[in-house]
Amino acid sequence: MPALLVFPLTILGFDGTNVFAWVLLFAIFARLFFMQSKLLNFIAAAVVTASLLSLLVHQWSSASAFSAQEAEGIRTAALQLDPNDMRINGNLLTGEALLQSEGKEETVYFYYTIGTEEEKFNWEQQRFPQRVVATVQLEKPEAERNLHQFDFEDYLNAKSVHWVVTVEAIQSLSEDRSFWSWPSSIRRSIILMLEKLPAVQTTDYIQTMLFNQSHTIAGDTLDAYRGIGLLHLFSISGMHIQLLLSQMRYILLRMKVSHETTNKLLVVFLIAYGVLTGWGIGVFRAICTHFILLMGKITGHRIEAKDAFALTVMVAVFYNPLLIYSASFQLSYLLAGVLYFVAPVSAEWKLNGLLKDICLTALMTMVSFPVVAYHFFEVSWLGIFVNVIFSFFFSWLLFPLFWLLFFAVLFFPEAPFLGVLCAVSDNLLTLLETFAGAAADLDFASLVTGRPPAFYFALVWIALVLLLLSVEKAQRDIRVLCFLMAAVGLFSFAHQLTASGKVVMLDVGQGDAILIITPFHRSAVLIDTGGVITFEREAWQVRETATTAGEKLVSIIKAEGVKKLDRVFLTHADQDHVGSLRELAEGLPIDAVYFPKGAEGNAAFAAVLLELQSQHQVGLFPLLGKVDLEIDADFVFHILAPLAPGEGGNEDSLVIQTSIGGLDWLFTGDLGEEGEEVLMRTYPDLKTDVLKIGHHGSATSSSEGFLDHVQPELALISAGKQNRYGHPDAQILERLELRNIPIFRTDRQGAIHFLYGSEETEWRTILENKK
Repeated sequence: MPALLVFPLTILGFDGTNVFAWVLLFAIFARLFFMQSKLLNFIAAAVVTASLLSLLVHQWSSASAFSAQEAEGIRTAALQLDPNDMRINGNLLTGEALLQSEGKEETVYFYYTIGTEEEKFNWEQQRFPQRVVATVQLEKPEAERNLHQFDFEDYLNAKSVHWVVTVEAIQSLSEDRSFWSWPSSIRRSIILMLEKLPAVQTTDYIQTMLFNQSHTIAGDTLDAYRGIGLLHLFSISGMHIQLLLSQMRYILLRMKVSHETTNKLLVVFLIAYGVLTGWGIGVFRAICTHFILLMGKITGHRIEAKDAFALTVMVAVFYNPLLIYSASFQLSYLLAGVLYFVAPVSAEWKLNGLLKDICLTALMTMVSFPVVAYHFFEVSWLGIFVNVIFSFFFSWLLFPLFWLLFFAVLFFPEAPFLGVLCAVSDNLLTLLETFAGAAADLDFASLVTGRPPAFYFALVWIALVLLLLSVEKAQRDIRVLCFLMAAVGLFSFAHQLTASGKVVMLDVGQGDAILIITPFHRSAVLIDTGGVITFEREAWQVRETATTAGEKLVSIIKAEGVKKLDRVFLTHADQDHVGSLRELAEGLPIDAVYFPKGAEGNAAFAAVLLELQSQHQVGLFPLLGKVDLEIDADFVFHILAPLAPGEGGNEDSLVIQTSIGGLDWLFTGDLGEEGEEVLMRTYPDLKTDVLKIGHHGSATSSSEGFLDHVQPELALISAGKQNRYGHPDAQILERLELRNIPIFRTDRQGAIHFLYGSEETEWRTILENKK
């Protein structure tokens, strides 16, 4: 109980106005008061004091060594690079490094573009830390640009990293072979040794699950695991340590090693293994908990597993209080804590092994529900069943096989049986990945929740606490289950209870994607999907992305609580407007897709349309101008252009006029001046309040005559930050400023939100409204 105090105290240390943290703090103090235990009250006071001190130390130690002015002036600096903290992706080298300049040093996150294939190979084979003197440029990390998405700035700040460094040119490079570099070198040597295994897939899993190399497993595979509620396999990690310790203890005892010596050897192993793996979140939790238990045995003090876990929680939070905000920490410690809490009770359940496992995984799935929903915006109930299957495969087949392969490649790297073992492992992993992918594609298996207001999270947490208390007391209270089901139901459909609607110009980089959600989520419409324009590169330069543009788009839309898209309008066939269509259809149900007639003549675009129609049963509708489409009650899209079939180019863009929230809107795709002339001739009375500026603010669009004709009160520009085209063009910005037209632009402000539905309307921008 006292260990729980570190969480509300930490939250209040960063956000003193957090109501739920104050409530939790009061509830814990109340529980301690009614327990009337002087020892517990003394421990609680010690925990509170230590928590406050750790917050002060963290705030003091995590401050940047460089002011903004000093960072701007740094042009040449030394960087200490650990090969275990680096990632090579195509021709891009990234990672954390210790920057030294003007007598100061600080951990930074760096980017370096590799010049040649030979240089890339040299970086890949590095075993020792490197000291690099280079020409650099420092800037602040980028914050989230869309609502509830990955915030790189917060991620780095949680690791006390305040600057992103672009390495422009390396002046000198030397190895650090000091005594303190050897643990890092050994760890790197192990990773390189594992890459000699004749199975890339198996190597990736061993590096991820045994040696904390989080970036090795493909992003789509991790997405499939998350889609069926199995992300905890990688978030918790550390699950193999218990199995390994049990096997090592068994072997040592069979070798006639005494219990006392065995415990001491296991302590040494735990510390060495933690150093070699880099102390990942799950690994640290498992090692620290077992370390405390073993030290209790060595010193003759019996320590309960719950107490060892509680001490581990406090150590982790004291070391870095910001850890509690990460999904990995929350899933790892929450689910492990529930297991420690339930294990003694479940031992008394009169159930067979399989049924007991299903009940435990069902409980774990329910407990993880609010955490998974908060971070990933959807939850799969399949996890209740597939957890049993995957836990069996990993615990009893794959983990022993992984360790066998590790020791085999360590001592017998040329042994012929390595190929057989790798083939067995790869076949098992392929089977599991195929099953995970197929299960994740089942639309009915997942529940899109978005991220509802805090009230609904509080409701679910109260229900879960009541459920855990009833489990602890071995009670079968149907009222608790009914309350939990009602809380989860309200949580899942909270967005459908919202009376306001919104228009969101999503930040998809150099592209367009506009999401319209009507009040009570009656309809969800998307205009364009964004997409990445690819450029020719040599094979060694090609970069793999953990999350593609389409997957990011799906995540952004699900964060809004959208469970399906009623209509998708594609203004034309350019990649930056339709490039994410395929992945969008894979991630969300789509009822109908509309596009300008003639665009289907584009071969690449036509192939995607055919796939949508055959695999996803999406209705396809080519359009020409002078057509009205009723989207919802009192919500109509007036299609103004094109007036004749084209080829899906800029001048063939769909032009959509509609009224939302009491304002007239005009969406013009990438329409150029030629198309604007046609619009003005065809619609002499065309006026609008909000104009989506054509072609990302290119100088070939938004002519002075067109701006004077439609007389917008406000302009929206979708363009990528520091894009290679220089959009929006200075000439266009000047035209808008001369007419006193306010501008919202995604390259500087992130996603643009317009909220309506009540008597008042509101404009919000993500970067400017970020707390």
